[in-house]
Amino acid sequence: MEKKAILIVEDEGITALDIKAILITHEYHVAGVVSSGELAIDAVNAQVPDLILMDIHLAGKISGIDAAEKILSTHNVPIIYLTAYSEPELVAQAKMTRPYGYLIKPVSERAVLTKIEIALYKFGLDRDYQQEYARLEERVRERTRDLQQANEDLLENEQKFREFINLLPEVVFECDITGKLTLVNDNSFRFFGYTREELEGGVNLFDHIIPEDRERVMQGIGRIAGGGTTTGSEYTGVKRDGSRFPILVYTTRVIHHNRCTGIRGILVDITERKKAEHAMQQALSKLGLLNNITRHDIINKLTALNAYLGLAGEVVTDNKKTLEYIERCTSIVATINKHVEFMRDYQEIGIQSSIWLDPTVTIRHVLESCYCPGITVKDADPGWEIFTDPLFEKVIYNLIENAIRHGEHVTTITFIIREEDDGLHVVYDDDGAGIPEESKDHLFEKAYGKNTGLGLFLAREILGITDITIRETGVFGKGARFEITVPKGTYRKSS
Repeated sequence: MEKKAILIVEDEGITALDIKAILITHEYHVAGVVSSGELAIDAVNAQVPDLILMDIHLAGKISGIDAAEKILSTHNVPIIYLTAYSEPELVAQAKMTRPYGYLIKPVSERAVLTKIEIALYKFGLDRDYQQEYARLEERVRERTRDLQQANEDLLENEQKFREFINLLPEVVFECDITGKLTLVNDNSFRFFGYTREELEGGVNLFDHIIPEDRERVMQGIGRIAGGGTTTGSEYTGVKRDGSRFPILVYTTRVIHHNRCTGIRGILVDITERKKAEHAMQQALSKLGLLNNITRHDIINKLTALNAYLGLAGEVVTDNKKTLEYIERCTSIVATINKHVEFMRDYQEIGIQSSIWLDPTVTIRHVLESCYCPGITVKDADPGWEIFTDPLFEKVIYNLIENAIRHGEHVTTITFIIREEDDGLHVVYDDDGAGIPEESKDHLFEKAYGKNTGLGLFLAREILGITDITIRETGVFGKGARFEITVPKGTYRKSS
């Protein structure tokens, strides 16, 4: 076993020789004996010993404590202080260098050996601890770098995920089992009318489902949470302003620590699809009705025309009678033409997809092609759009045409657009004769009226494609007033 090298720093010659003799006797290697702090520093820099016995009070400019501080700043070596004094202030100063012991002079052989043995043992433990600590520290640094990289990758993936879901036109959401929303994409705020701050304050999924559907939603969440699948469930949603709309929801469960903690999904607004389906159904229904009505009316008129023509043939020698019959035939032919024109207009209802249009722009377009002698027309201010059949222009045209034909003394027609609790109202008002009370219940029925009775019937059918209603609310003798009501969800502010 290699001998431990010990450096003796002592300015009292006799004490230094005694300690040296003790060390040699007990098989320690004396690395050197020096009498000053400066020489001690030089000796350690030349060769680091296994232990230093350092006198605190030394000859020279620096003390043993100062020398120890300089040595320990560059080398890791245990130090035992030698001193003839035990002043508290001196001990406190020496503690700053973390010594491995103190020997009070004069020293005994047993005390020297015991202190050296304990110091070397403790220093070995400290060195092993420091090495293990260094290894652990390096492992922590490596782990920290790995975690930092993993965190950066996670943040990058999270950023990609958020950018992706924010690009989707649908509503993307997550909620807990109680329905509290925990994550939504940007489109959700635009769609429902909430801000991110309001979401953080607490918004519940069930608040945006009509009461009639909430039980089905709860059952659906339970089914998905239990591992069930979904191919898309249809419900009726509610926006912040109270407007309702049909939605299709695709969901899956959120798993955390091997248990379901919530639901995530995509919500698709199927309003346009529903409107298109409804419009198509209405169109098919109207085409069937058109076929029956038009065929019946044309057959009847043609039968009458055939009879009159037969009579005309029987009295062909009577010119006056012949002219009378021919005149009636001409009238019947004119009526048939009216029905054929109606058939053409009616066929167009619902054939083209409904569109968003500005009622004021439509009114102005009609006025450009409608001759209104002596009548002042005041159109409404623009700023609204309604979802309706492209034949909405025909509705406006029929209202104005009825005023010209039947209003008797109309001088002013006024259009007003205003939003009320039940929807957007497009109001037509004139100062003509008005509609008698007994006629109002039948006003929109087919073949009711002074002419063909088809204009207002056609107007009601066109508006009904997108669930818009029309009614007459004027006062007889003061003018006609038609109120067109556009329900919530089928109108909006124009850009």
